[in-house]
Amino acid sequence: MIKSIFLVALGGASGSVLRFLIQRFINNPSFPLGTLLINITGCFLIGTVWGVIHKGFSNEALKLLLMTGFCGGFTTFSAFTLESMQLLEENKWWPCFVYIICSVAGGLLATFGGYKITN
Repeated sequence: MIKSIFLVALGGASGSVLRFLIQRFINNPSFPLGTLLINITGCFLIGTVWGVIHKGFSNEALKLLLMTGFCGGFTTFSAFTLESMQLLEENKWWPCFVYIICSVAGGLLATFGGYKITN
């Protein structure tokens, strides 16, 4: 159990730090591009790992490190919803709409793409 907790913590810390750096350098006040890229990249990664595991490469440590830890710390659904609300508060309806559609559709496509390239 301690090893599992360590793997999740290591992955989560790594994902969180990378998310922080990407948001710090890419996001801007008019559109949260960094968060959008993080969410789509995280979806692609989780789909890829899922596909590898589905193929029979069942490594619990890799699953804990990458899926639960890294992707859990890296992807930013809570930031996505907050930034969407902030765009709406600022009456930026069109950027908010584009952001929501791109995040949801892009995330689904990226997860599917990651899964498909591994199967």
